Amino acid sequence: MAYKIEMSYLGGWDDAGWTECIEAAEWPMRFETIADAQTVLAEFYADVKEAVAKGNLDRKENRNDYRIAVVS
Repeated sequence: MAYKIEMSYLGGWDDAGWTECIEAAEWPMRFETIADAQTVLAEFYADVKEAVAKGNLDRKENRNDYRIAVVS
């Protein structure tokens, strides 16, 4: 089973659009376990928190705007 990170949009939940470079090509980011996805989300939230503290972003990300879902 594979997992992805989804974001809440006006029309509902959909892939957050995060990508990774594999063999010089961009692919949707997928995870083997929920724990792997949670780790990436935690790193993302930490990066956002740091950017807000430095004044590079004006608001924090809302954790309720993201979720981990099974890739169908």
